[in-house]
Amino acid sequence: MVRFRNITIGTKAAFVAAAAVVAATSPLNATGLSALTRDSGNSLVRIGEGPKTLAPFASVVFCMQHRDQCANTGGPSIMVLDKKRKSQLISVNNSINHTIRPVNDKPGADVWSMDVTAGDCEDFALTKRKKLMQLGWSSESLKIAVAITNNGEGHAVLIAKTSEGDLVLDNRFNVIKDWRKTDLRWVMAQTGDNPKYWAKVKANVEEPQLVSAREGVSETAEINQSDADGEQQPNITVTFAHFQ
Repeated sequence: MVRFRNITIGTKAAFVAAAAVVAATSPLNATGLSALTRDSGNSLVRIGEGPKTLAPFASVVFCMQHRDQCANTGGPSIMVLDKKRKSQLISVNNSINHTIRPVNDKPGADVWSMDVTAGDCEDFALTKRKKLMQLGWSSESLKIAVAITNNGEGHAVLIAKTSEGDLVLDNRFNVIKDWRKTDLRWVMAQTGDNPKYWAKVKANVEEPQLVSAREGVSETAEINQSDADGEQQPNITVTFAHFQ
């Protein structure tokens, strides 16, 4: 049993049942990019960056051990989601979801790691971020975020900031969804300009789009490659500390 501040985080078994229900009643077991979210077709709605907040302690330790992964390496804060980038997102998300075996950290020992054979949600997210950066994605366009699921589970995911919205790579599912179309209640995320620091998630931020950027994009557009079952989400421990 793990706790996220005053919110109890349940067991892995609860997630298995929940994932089974979702997979049976929705298209989340498909592989690819789900419907993109826009307001009246004229703007993207991005996840907002609020005031700075305490970083998860395990992320502080991770950044001390992997400074290259917590540095701003330059490049665009928003990646153009062309055919090549879409393929990279889908490939990396699917590959890591099936390569890492979901296993919880031992009680009281929350460790954030990459390139593991077994790990919990933040290990999936960190590994995906590293792989995408190796493929040319900028550090500013890739954020680790912490949220709460409808089941009260603490959960970490990777958010890719793209020209078609802020997309969530979640180890529970192979589908990649717009951040507003998940079952998550957002708590905080890495800041855009410095991955060592974190900020609270605030209200939606609308970003006007040029007509040329909207051509061919539909609110119900979906890109699928194959069918796959949703992956369960192991528990996480979230402890807070200032990064020095």
